[in-house]
Amino acid sequence: SGPAWSRSWSTAMRDERSYRVALVADRYVNPQPGQVDGLAVLAAAGWGVMQLPDAGYPAEVARPLLAEVAEQVEEFSRRGYGFVLVGERDGLAEALAHVGVGVPDGIAPASAAELREFLAAQPAPPATAAPQ
Repeated sequence: SGPAWSRSWSTAMRDERSYRVALVADRYVNPQPGQVDGLAVLAAAGWGVMQLPDAGYPAEVARPLLAEVAEQVEEFSRRGYGFVLVGERDGLAEALAHVGVGVPDGIAPASAAELREFLAAQPAPPATAAPQ
């Protein structure tokens, strides 16, 4: 089983990224009482999060923010990350298309259980595939 320090070292050096990222509408990041807490569900399922601009932002404010999200999605996609969309955001499809990325599978969940089920059904991201 080896010395304790080697177990600690391997635990400390383990890469715990899931290579899964959810693009999340603000209403699931900052839910009103009684609404779905998307962050809690995503964290428990091991997903990273990119928060989308609040739907109340004017287009001239949201457009550059969505462009930044799209650039990050494109970069992470090239590295084999998997994505989902939780909620909706006007302008996202256009921003993603501008960098050559399609809109990921999405859901506007009415419950935490619905979101959990959707996340569990997602395929493993390419980055986690065994090398060939």
